[in-house]
Amino acid sequence: MAPFSPRPSNLSIITTLLKECIDTGSLWKGTILHSHLLKSGFLSQVFISNRLLQIYYKCDVVSDARKLFDEMPERDSITWNIMIASSVKSKCMEDARLLFNAIPQKTEISWNTIIMGYVQEGNCSEVLDLFVQMLRQGWSPTHFSVPSVLQACAASSWLSRGKQLHCLIYRFGLEGNVFVCTSLVDMYCKCGELEYARRCFDRMADRNIISWNAILTGYSQNSLSEDCFQTFIELLNSGLRPDHITFAVVLSSTAAVANLVQRKQLHGIIVKTRFGLDVFVQTALINAYAKSGSVDDARLVFNSMTERNRVTWSSMIIGYAQNGRGREAILLFEDMLNFGIKPDSITFVGVLMACSHSGLVDEGRHYFNSMKGHGVEPDRTHYTSMVDLLGRAGYLKEAKELVNSMQVKPDAAIWNALLGACRVHRNLELGKIAASRVFELEPNNASAHMLLCHIFTESGQWDEVAKLRVKMKSLGIKKDPGCSWIELDNEIHTFVADDESHPQTKELYLALRELNKQIEDMGYKYYPNPLFEEGRQSYHSEKLAIAFGLISTPSWMAIRIMKNLRICGDCHTTIKFISQITGREIIVRDVCRFHHFSDGKCSCGDYW
Repeated sequence: MAPFSPRPSNLSIITTLLKECIDTGSLWKGTILHSHLLKSGFLSQVFISNRLLQIYYKCDVVSDARKLFDEMPERDSITWNIMIASSVKSKCMEDARLLFNAIPQKTEISWNTIIMGYVQEGNCSEVLDLFVQMLRQGWSPTHFSVPSVLQACAASSWLSRGKQLHCLIYRFGLEGNVFVCTSLVDMYCKCGELEYARRCFDRMADRNIISWNAILTGYSQNSLSEDCFQTFIELLNSGLRPDHITFAVVLSSTAAVANLVQRKQLHGIIVKTRFGLDVFVQTALINAYAKSGSVDDARLVFNSMTERNRVTWSSMIIGYAQNGRGREAILLFEDMLNFGIKPDSITFVGVLMACSHSGLVDEGRHYFNSMKGHGVEPDRTHYTSMVDLLGRAGYLKEAKELVNSMQVKPDAAIWNALLGACRVHRNLELGKIAASRVFELEPNNASAHMLLCHIFTESGQWDEVAKLRVKMKSLGIKKDPGCSWIELDNEIHTFVADDESHPQTKELYLALRELNKQIEDMGYKYYPNPLFEEGRQSYHSEKLAIAFGLISTPSWMAIRIMKNLRICGDCHTTIKFISQITGREIIVRDVCRFHHFSDGKCSCGDYW
């Protein structure tokens, strides 16, 4: 390459130098060249000025681009399109729209750029309005404009409009374009129409990895983990290579059902690819192992990483927190600070969760008060964790004062955390206040109604119980039915309370009756809840799932159970006894956290 000279002798050299500045993003060279061109008179050439505009666009110097634009004696459509794109890139949509409206002759690029700008801004209504205007002015939709509008439909869950656009795709012959069809699959997935999404995917003559990732993400986000994994197998058999997005999505999907076997299979596949050392994929592995209760495996992955970012550290901290290993989470957080990694809001969510789940009150106070020193402003999620920590530890007055001191209005989750603590400590008066605040914000909040019912029941306030139940009935509020599931040989077995639908029902109940006899001999007593029907059941869903695990798996294997609600006190006590008499490790993931039962003890220390 010829050395840079501020005195180009002809137009060819100028063009070459401008292209070099654009390709390398060299602002200082572009500025020097701009200064020389002003003196030489070459700026009268529109294409030369457009090249300068491209330099300023690439270097995000909107003000200099605008100044040059205003000084240009002559402009063409390229000039206007560069300026619109520059405003969109700098998120100045008001300026972009003014330029778009003022352009003498709009082109396809003009429409596509302004539409994409509003997509990025999240102004989906404007996206649709502009698209309609474009059609009315005689422009045909293209493989650039249609994906943008489909993206807007997906973001706003506009299924009917998405279907109308689907018809337009066929009308204008775009059904064979991979970008359009991939966007269509993504739109149907985000609108929850997985059957439509799969039909569109299956009809695609040409698929790239983005197409596969779209359908995999749809399955994962709609909790169809088995479909996600089977589609991943199809991808492998297709000959197309997965990328880092593919692995992250499938790992996330298997984590949702705690399928440890599939996770280890995926891990085996990953280490054989070039993504085995990818920080994004390895972080997804940490998250997946932690969500299946295999936090030691997660730590092995963490220790093996040659590169770690803030998300990696935060994922490992949250993994420890969810599994009741608060001290280890705090030690890891201190290591993170010592390595010079700056924590963010998510990191502190993990730290406070760790303190909350392990009853580390002093540590929780310290880290909460230190957040602003790390440049993180506490938000409602952090306040919820602190209220939960203080409340469960019995510091109800301090928890209430913390809520009252908030700079932002407390949401239902914060008041619900305080209400839950009031139930634990049987504080009727404060519980009523917390419940009333939840009902003001979310009148149909089932969890708050159930917690208040429990508080009234345990306080002997039967008249209040009756009134609340009448209110719940009138509002159509019902307790979410509890269910638990266990994975065996890549098949999910789901149970509800007193379930009799499983093929091995007789064996399950026989096993449970025998277990009950044994644990009663060890001192276990069952105290039924006189108020709620599920409380009167002898066999909650997690007990049935554990019984299935005991009779279906070898004695050396840990039993892993998932539950959609918080585990009740009786089941928690029962499982501790079962782990002691059977010598089995039992891992239960409820809606709040993991419980690792072993030798008659739980990792939560009965603090949950």
